[in-house]
Amino acid sequence: MKADRLSFALGVIALLVGGLALWANYGTIDWRLVGLVAPIGLVVIGIGMLALTKAHH
Repeated sequence: MKADRLSFALGVIALLVGGLALWANYGTIDWRLVGLVAPIGLVVIGIGMLALTKAHH
């Protein structure tokens, strides 16, 4: 995997985990909502990684 795609994926995942940690610290986590949002986040990461893929000519 190229560094730019890997950096993008790890950065987004780090933001999501950090946001979840802040949410847990300052409020109550609704795990059903997390279970709904997590797959959507993974799809967005996948689309972003595909968008960062350069076409080979």
